[in-house]
Amino acid sequence: KAKTTYQLHNKYIVSTIKSGMLVIDQHRAHQRILYEDFLNNLTIKEGMSQQLLFPLQLHFSKQEIEIINQLKDDLEHTGFVFSNVSNESVEIIGVPVTVPESEVSIILEQLIGDVENEVPDSNFSATDLLAKSMAKSLAIKRGQSLQKDEQEHLVNKLFACKEPNVSPNNKTTFITMSVDELDKKFI
Repeated sequence: KAKTTYQLHNKYIVSTIKSGMLVIDQHRAHQRILYEDFLNNLTIKEGMSQQLLFPLQLHFSKQEIEIINQLKDDLEHTGFVFSNVSNESVEIIGVPVTVPESEVSIILEQLIGDVENEVPDSNFSATDLLAKSMAKSLAIKRGQSLQKDEQEHLVNKLFACKEPNVSPNNKTTFITMSVDELDKKFI
């Protein structure tokens, strides 16, 4: 459990640990947490949906629609519900519970961009890509102020992850500094 936490420059969460202190990159840490959650939902194929009050109509190019069609099954496993996919637009009537409606087009655009930039090789996994994309789109940003309880929740959730040390794109999520290392700085 996180003890006292402190937010530094709305970017890092600082916490004390037995050996010294812990500095966490809030954006990367949150990406890791969301990524493992989404991956889990996708793998058990049980993403919960929330119905939208009004269908969401999004316009895309033919090429982008092709990509959405490729990923449709996986998207549906996370909780997206498509009512119609035509040559230039998609109509969405349900989105994953964790996704705010205002973020839907951002997530799909991010996803299409990621698919276009990934060179699909033999171990190309749409599921993994989707989880990464959604985590990237929805993670709290650097510069976002967090309440005490949100900071603690983030720290605890991060260390409950399978791989807390790195973000989904293998970037460091936290560093530690021991009291010894601090002591040396005061010599």
